[in-house]
Amino acid sequence: MTLSNSLKQKGLCWQSIWNRGLVSLFIIMFFFDNITRYKHIVGGLMLITALYYVVKKKSALLQIFKNNLTYSLFAFVVVCFYAVLISLDPSYSFKKFANTILEKLLLAILIIPILLHNESKEDIAKTLIYSLIAGILPLAIVDGWQYYREYQQGIMPFSGFTHKYKSDILIFMTPAFLLLWNNKSAKMRILFFVIAGVMGLMIIGTLQRGTWLSILAAALIWSICKREWKLPLLAVVALAAVLTLGYLKDQNSLHMLFHKMQQTSSSGRYGGGTQGAAVDLIMENPIKGYGFGEDIYHRVYNNRVQDYPQWVFKQSIGPHNITLDMWYSAGLLGLIGLWYLLISVIAEVVKGYRANEGIAKDAWLLIGLIMAGNLFVRGAFETVSIENLTMLIGIALALKSKSLQN
Repeated sequence: MTLSNSLKQKGLCWQSIWNRGLVSLFIIMFFFDNITRYKHIVGGLMLITALYYVVKKKSALLQIFKNNLTYSLFAFVVVCFYAVLISLDPSYSFKKFANTILEKLLLAILIIPILLHNESKEDIAKTLIYSLIAGILPLAIVDGWQYYREYQQGIMPFSGFTHKYKSDILIFMTPAFLLLWNNKSAKMRILFFVIAGVMGLMIIGTLQRGTWLSILAAALIWSICKREWKLPLLAVVALAAVLTLGYLKDQNSLHMLFHKMQQTSSSGRYGGGTQGAAVDLIMENPIKGYGFGEDIYHRVYNNRVQDYPQWVFKQSIGPHNITLDMWYSAGLLGLIGLWYLLISVIAEVVKGYRANEGIAKDAWLLIGLIMAGNLFVRGAFETVSIENLTMLIGIALALKSKSLQN
């Protein structure tokens, strides 16, 4: 009997490592480009494992999804499908819908809590937090290598926008990294400041004011929730010192950086800019919408630009706002569906944060910080990919199911 229990425990241990390992790899690789083959391998293994659990525990697993968060997700998917049906090019819209909404959003969200259904809420929280922190190392290596290659070509750091692609991943990783401040050992504090220096350079290197503001907003909320003011003060002093030294030593090489820091204009977003033009098109068809997919927006914009001489951009570069993007795609239903989903996630974050302690509480806080930074702040200035919600909602469902069981 003892041997049987021992073997069962070992089996559960390896099962846990497998499940959490797959989810961790999914999170780490989520924002990295040029590794599509490996993403497909991990995604395939996640799907096969999830189907195995569904066959064995179908009725039990269904309980995970009987909540408003899941209902808001399905409502959003239905709204996106409506945008396919009314699209100016239904064939293109359906392909886009199948790839982004069905595969990358809905399916992945459903798989994550199924894989983690046997884990404790503490282990689920660790999976999210430590996976995002672990992703800092490969990101720093890739980014450093890119800077090295550019330097060989005579391109100085912080002189162009070739690193702005890191914006989303940095907005996800920075709040997770801040949670390491809870560990007060001397070695961890030294490691924290080393990583903070590297991340600070990567954040500055994006040269994206929206990214800076998103991370600042998340950091401010973290400071308030944690009642922590020493770290923000140290960060401000360190940043001021570095920028002052850079300005005094070689102002010309950092011209673009200082220009972006002093820029007060909207970079052509309002009036006849990206968002103003999007509003003009939306007001022509505010109820119905035009169809799902960014190409639909580009086609209509480029065809109508001659009718709007006040538009700043003569070729479409997108609406640069997640709300306007959905409103344009699916009309009034798109607007309602998007914000029903976002508000549902935030409502669960608030409830989860209040009801938990320790690392589970930190995980709920992390989801909220990423939502605030990426979907709300950056989403006000950029067309943020809705797939960014995948890991957040998936982990939120897993944590919520454990809280209900407890």
